[in-house]
Amino acid sequence: MPIYEYICLKCQHKFECLVNLNKETKVICPKCQSDQVKRLISSFGIGGGGSRIKSGSGGCSSCSSSTCSTCR
Repeated sequence: MPIYEYICLKCQHKFECLVNLNKETKVICPKCQSDQVKRLISSFGIGGGGSRIKSGSGGCSSCSSSTCSTCR
């Protein structure tokens, strides 16, 4: 079930809601109980175990080349 971000058109409260795609889900604002809500377009993150992109000038501190075994 995806999590969508909503804003209440009555009280302007932003919140998230789990939505079951197999059933019609009525989304209600948890703050004022209004059903006048709008789904927002939200950014997403991609999880991972860490960055494999190396930053810097391409070289390392032990040599002037970026092709030695310690630079990889």
